[in-house]
Amino acid sequence: MPDKWNPELYERFQAERSRPFYDLVDLVQHQKNLRVLDLGCGTGKLTKYLHETLKAKETLGVDASEKMLYVAHQFAGNGLRFEQGRIEDNPGEGKFDVVFSNAALQWVTGHEALFAKLREKLQPGGQLAIQIPAMYDEPVHQLAVETAKEFSQELGGYVRRLEVLSPVDYATLLYKLGFVKQQVKLQIYGHLLPSREAVVEWYRGTLLTAYETQLNSQNYESFLELYQQKLFEILPDERPFFFPYKRILIWGSIS
Repeated sequence: MPDKWNPELYERFQAERSRPFYDLVDLVQHQKNLRVLDLGCGTGKLTKYLHETLKAKETLGVDASEKMLYVAHQFAGNGLRFEQGRIEDNPGEGKFDVVFSNAALQWVTGHEALFAKLREKLQPGGQLAIQIPAMYDEPVHQLAVETAKEFSQELGGYVRRLEVLSPVDYATLLYKLGFVKQQVKLQIYGHLLPSREAVVEWYRGTLLTAYETQLNSQNYESFLELYQQKLFEILPDERPFFFPYKRILIWGSIS
């Protein structure tokens, strides 16, 4: 499938997207000579911050998008490197002291099996740090599904659904996988955007790329038009626009 991820569009909201990343980094306990795996590293700018903040010996950033990695490679060096790979294919050779992922695992199904794989990638005493958007039950996501159903013929029945467990389920999963310490919390990030139109731009850079991949340019423009129409029936026309965004922050360590 064509790579429709757009680094410039994605980073249009860099300040807003980076807030939970920094909060997640703060949960990681610093140790010497860490080997770190960053799954879904995107453009690599935040991975560089992660690498330098943890004073890691080695950090590997992995992303499925060639376009994102093209930008990321400029930050490589001094123990930081990047490679292409899919999270579900278990990338990264050997064991790591920290397995980190910011806003990427929601694209992968089967989280119980996935977290078991990630736990197996940890060295003794290793840490898992995950941030997952939890907007699947909000209109911004539900209306994308509704719009996709109206384009069922053009999409061949395709609908992009996200798999996200509840914070309680993630906490229980960590316990069952042998994490002796953990923090799991739902946090609401309030973003002040210029207008409700910016919400559509936000999702054009993430969720809606899945539909852009499946549709030709004309049909995708029609898809966007209908999605925006549905969304604006719910979102107030306010400037600035307050956009509350739910995220789950997960940290755990094994013995």
